[in-house]
Amino acid sequence: MKKLPFAQRFRSSPAGVMSPVESHRPFRLWMTGSLAVVMAAMVPLRDVSDTEGDSASRVVRHSRYGVGETVQRIEAAARDRGLSVLALMPGERPVLVLGSSIGGTLVVMDEADSHPEVPMSVMVREGPDGGADVLIGSSSSADVPRDWQSLPAAVVDDLQALPGLVDRALV
Repeated sequence: MKKLPFAQRFRSSPAGVMSPVESHRPFRLWMTGSLAVVMAAMVPLRDVSDTEGDSASRVVRHSRYGVGETVQRIEAAARDRGLSVLALMPGERPVLVLGSSIGGTLVVMDEADSHPEVPMSVMVREGPDGGADVLIGSSSSADVPRDWQSLPAAVVDDLQALPGLVDRALV
C-alpha cells in the first residue's frame, strides 16, 4: 500500500472518513490450542535481554508485588474475565499464555520470514528496584493498530482488554 500524506489520504477517503493511523494487516494469523506452536513462539522471548524486550515488541507495566504473586494475580484476573490459561512456563521469567474466551490463543506473523508472536502472552520478570515488570505482547496494545477483521469479535475484545486486565491485577 502506497503511503500518502495524511491530507491526501483524507481527501481520497469516502466522505472524508478515515482513521488517523493506518492499521497493519498481519501476513498470517491463526488460532491454536497446540502447545507445540505456542512453545515454539514463546521460547525465544525468554532469551531476550531487558533492553530488547522493552523495545522490540513489548509494553511494560510495573508491579509492586514479587514475580510469583504477580503471575498469580494476572492468572486470577484472566480467569475472572473468562480467559483460560493455556500455558505457564515457570522459571526466573515466567511466561503466561492466555487462551481467548472462545478457546485457543492467537499466533501472528507480520511477515513471511518473521518469528511467530503470541499476543495473548505475558512475561513477568524481577524489577530492577524490587517488585516485578510485566511485559505484554504489543499486539494487545492500542499503540499498535492491527487489522483483526478476520478474527472473531470475542478474540479482538480479549486482545484489547489484556492491558487493562493486567492493570487491574496489579492494583
